Amino acid sequence: MKAIGKIMWEILEYLRRAATPFFLDLMFGMTMLAVSVIENPELRLILMFVLVAADGILIFLLTRGVGENAYKMKVTGQLIRENRPTGSSDSGTYRPCKEYRWYKGTVIGLTVCIIPIILVLVGALGENTGARGTLMLMCGWCYMPPFSIYQVAFSNMETEAFVAAYGFSSMWWSFILIGAHIVLIIVAYAIGVSREKTRQYVLAMQTESIEEGIARHQKAIASGKVYAPPKNNKKAAGKGGKKGAKKH
Repeated sequence: MKAIGKIMWEILEYLRRAATPFFLDLMFGMTMLAVSVIENPELRLILMFVLVAADGILIFLLTRGVGENAYKMKVTGQLIRENRPTGSSDSGTYRPCKEYRWYKGTVIGLTVCIIPIILVLVGALGENTGARGTLMLMCGWCYMPPFSIYQVAFSNMETEAFVAAYGFSSMWWSFILIGAHIVLIIVAYAIGVSREKTRQYVLAMQTESIEEGIARHQKAIASGKVYAPPKNNKKAAGKGGKKGAKKH
């Protein structure tokens, strides 16, 4: 039962981490669908790629935060397992499934993109109009930019010729943006982990320096001496030089 519970928590964690990026993609995809009806092809294409860039930036920042939080949870888990104080409120929300794992960025990326991957495969291989329409509505972020390029490239064609040129096989172009999306999530997760790892290292060095100072102070008190921090030699030398100059 414990193993099943652990697996369920892992699945829920991946779904929770993938939910926000998925709905962000859905929002931008719907916006791209609205932009696709603009009559000016150049303006339509520019707005389309502005939306692609904005979607990518938001997904990057969001996933980087996920990576930072995952490594923070890993440090909290280590402290809990060693029965040491965590020194933060993270222990109240800690679960092992929230800890950093090297493969989590890939799993989150695949979870976010699993629906468009299925729709592209069903639509392209089976020439399924329903899958193509669903891809356009739910995952327009990966379908509408290539469609806009086709609209500009074949703008002089008649409607029937354009539909023939942009057939079901053209859905494979969606995999370019899907692949870029997955890579972006993997990289953002790794960068977030690296940022938090650096922060934890600096914090550990500061804590170690403070503990060394406290130990020296306690040692001085035990020996009957008052511990004083080392003086600044440059200031002392400067004062000595000024006194010497006054005497002369």
